[in-house]
Amino acid sequence: MIQNSLSSLLLELESHCNSSAIVTFLDSDGEVFVVDLERKKNQVIYGYQRGVKEQFMLRLLRGVQTQASIILRSFTDEVDQYTNLPVKELRGYILQRKDDRIEFNKISAKMMFACHNTDAETGEPRPLEQSVRYC
Repeated sequence: MIQNSLSSLLLELESHCNSSAIVTFLDSDGEVFVVDLERKKNQVIYGYQRGVKEQFMLRLLRGVQTQASIILRSFTDEVDQYTNLPVKELRGYILQRKDDRIEFNKISAKMMFACHNTDAETGEPRPLEQSVRYC
């Protein structure tokens, strides 16, 4: 059952990787794991070495004890007319372990904007990052 819930999460992440993306996983203990994704035709490649997808899945299985989170940064072919930078799409997910499965809930675009643009220590607004679309 837990394998099926992981498959659903990976399909969700892969569905938003049009060309390349970066996944940042923060586990229940506050440990971070980062993996690059690259789409090659109908397949998404995890990292630059063999076994990275399996390592990521293992980190998810072990790292979601109570709650955890994922930030997905997907790079588009679109270019921002003001900065000439590629437009990046930003998505967030909250992961929870429920019995023998890992459930995930997408963070709203409004909440992603607030989290990304607020200093966590002071609560003060941070300078806006250019060429970002919150999804």
